[in-house]
Order: sequence, then structure tokens, then C-alpha cells
Amino acid sequence: MSRHYTVVFFFILFLLTCSVSSKAEPKPVLVTRIEGPITQATVELVEETIQHAKNIDAQAIILTIDTPGGGLDETHKITEMIQQSLVPVIGYVYPTGATAWSAGTFILLSTQIAAMENHTVIGSCQPVEITSTGTRVVDDSKYINALKEWIRSIADSNGRNATIAEQFVTKNLNLNATQALNHGVIDLVASNIRELLRMVNDSSVNGETLLTENASVQYHSPSVRFHILSILSDPTVYSILLMLSIFSIIFGIHTPGYGAEVFGVIMLLLALLGMGFSLPYASIIFLTIGFILILIEVFVTPGFGFIGFGGIISILLGAIFLVPSYSNMRWLITPKYQQLLLVVAVVPTVLIAAFFVFVLYKVMKIRKKKPALGEFEGEEAVTLGEISSSKTGFVKYRGEYWLAKSDKRIPARKKVVIEKKEGSVLVVSEKEEGKD
Repeated sequence: MSRHYTVVFFFILFLLTCSVSSKAEPKPVLVTRIEGPITQATVELVEETIQHAKNIDAQAIILTIDTPGGGLDETHKITEMIQQSLVPVIGYVYPTGATAWSAGTFILLSTQIAAMENHTVIGSCQPVEITSTGTRVVDDSKYINALKEWIRSIADSNGRNATIAEQFVTKNLNLNATQALNHGVIDLVASNIRELLRMVNDSSVNGETLLTENASVQYHSPSVRFHILSILSDPTVYSILLMLSIFSIIFGIHTPGYGAEVFGVIMLLLALLGMGFSLPYASIIFLTIGFILILIEVFVTPGFGFIGFGGIISILLGAIFLVPSYSNMRWLITPKYQQLLLVVAVVPTVLIAAFFVFVLYKVMKIRKKKPALGEFEGEEAVTLGEISSSKTGFVKYRGEYWLAKSDKRIPARKKVVIEKKEGSVLVVSEKEEGKD
């Protein structure tokens, strides 16, 4: 009989131990920083964060916000993701001196719990338009009314003061932390993240009780894709890329052989990405262009040149942008096959790049050797641009680019026979068709 009591005693002790252990180890909280203008990169960051939170089974996400505002489309995407997130999102204007102006206010109000640090400000949501002469306030009632109703619906959905929220748009109202709390626009004022976690402890969000007081805090590390998009989303950067791409394409069309048009297309795609072009579509375009350029380099213009380099860069960019850093439910393949896809995309690219680097090394060794006299005579080359008696152009001979001239006009991409070499210039004539 005593043996049965002993078994029951240890069984109860085991249950109590498990209960205490489960209470001592609450689910983690994931923290992400939203800093600077709201751009396409910010959309990527928030999407990454939500997926990351699901992967680690986080009980909540804290978005620390410090932004002057940003794009309307990007703001709409972010607020939509926050409202649809299965993981509760806590918005926190932080650190001291931070602002959540314009788009930042929309994002803050869309979170399930909105908080501010003591010395922070929100508001100024009236839209502005960027023009060639600077910024212009948009006062068209069509846009104002749309934004007014949008911010009211966001505030209403989280039980906040919709009347004051409306004034952020109609009157460019600004509120500090104390004023925002008194007006019922936010829920809490906290000095730091740990204090915020203590204050939201035992709060009920979406039917779930948050146990955050002793929760571990993990910080989201943005992916390489986010950092690239963050750079490209800078208006100065994508404007320069757009300008350079146009000039490069024009130069490449008029002076073929240098690969300028290839890099012009790549820069154009990067500029479009910075301006908000669809990331999945851009990834597919990069991969397609990359493989086409590699095939052209291998089968059409044998050797190694700018076309091959352009193909490698395109494939690498496509691989980076195509495969998400954190598993995404929009993908119809498992994380295991996502990793396999990344390997399939990157490994061949690395191998091809290594091969071309080896070829380039061999070509450079050959170029350092002085050619023997008469070596060129009778050899074949291919014109890369138009050549005539009054105009020199480039020909490709054994993977090298040489200046050439001719007594007659020879169009681009024609086979020619080298007659002689005058200094560093080859004298060529067009090869007759059917003649070996």
C-alpha cells in the first residue's frame, strides 16, 4: 500500500514541477526596429519579423518606431500585415526623442497595443507630394477624406479615440506621450522595453493572455535582402541608378562590345526595385536575364567578357531576392525545398563564376605574353562594332578585344580575316561567305 502512495506522491510532484517549469519559461518576445523613412524595405522587414515570430513561437512582437513618415502604399501594406498577424504586435515609439510622424502614426495605431516612451511625439499625418521643386501639401478633399476615414477605422478597430486620430490628418495634430495617453490614442507610456513588458503582462490580446514580465527578449536580425532594399529605396540611390542605366543602355546600343547595355539593364531593374517594383517578379526577371546572358557568353561570343559578368551578377541578385529569409506561407513549398531551391540557384552560379574567373586568369596570362611576328596574319576575328577606313572599331580575337581598321566598311558581328598588324591596330578584311 505504501508503494502506491509513493508512486502517487512522485506523480503529483512531477506534475507540479512541470507546471512550475512551464510558468518559469514563458514564450519569447521578438523586437524589431523600424527606423528612417517607410519604404519597400520596411515592408520586407515587417513581413520577415512576423514570419520569424511564428518560427520561434513568440508570444508577441514589439515594433520600436522612429520614423519621419513614408510612402502611402507601403504604409497600407504594413498596417494590413499587422492587423492580420496571428502574433500580437505591440507598437512602441522609442527611444527618447523618437517620432512616429505621418506613416509612423498609422503603423502605431494599427498595433494591438500602442505605447510611447516619455519624450516622443506622434502625429502630422496630412499627406505631402514630392515634386521637382520640393514637397507640397496635398489638400485635395478626395485624399484627405480617404485618409481620415482610414485612420478612424484603424483607431476604432483597437478601441482608441477615433476623433483625435482623425485630427492627425485634418489638422496635422501632434501629441507627446502624456497627451496621447490622456486622449486615449495610446495604451501605455513606458521608459524602456523591460518596463513595457512588465506593464503589458497579463494583458489579453486576441483571446490570448500575454505573460511578458519574465519573458526573454530576442532581436530580429534583418536579412541581406532587407539591407539591399534599404539602400535601393533611398530616393538618391535609385535616381542615380535610373540615370546611369539610361546612359549605359544608350551607350551600349551606339557602341557595342563593352557590355554597357547589360549593366544598364541590371541598374534599371535595381532602380525599379527601389521605387517599389514587385520583388518576386524582379527576382524572376533577374534569373531569366542572368541565364540568357550566360548562354550568350558561352555559345554566341565564346570567351569571357562583360556579358558573362553581367549574367553572374543577375543570377546572384535573383537568388537573393527570390528565396525568403524566413519561411512564408505564400510559398507553396516547404522550408526544406526552399533551401534546396536556394542551393540549386546559387551553387551553379558559384561554379560558373569560378570557371569564368579561371578563364579570365588564363586570358590575362596570355595577354602578358608578347605575340610572335606574323601570328595574326590569316587568323579570323569577329567585329564588335562598325569598321571602315575612317573609323576604327573593336574586333574579338581569341577572347581578346583589339582595335581594328579596314579599307572597306564592315558592319558589326561580321567575321573578318586579319591581314596584318600595324602597331596596336589590326588591319582586317571581311571574310567571304563560303570560304574557309
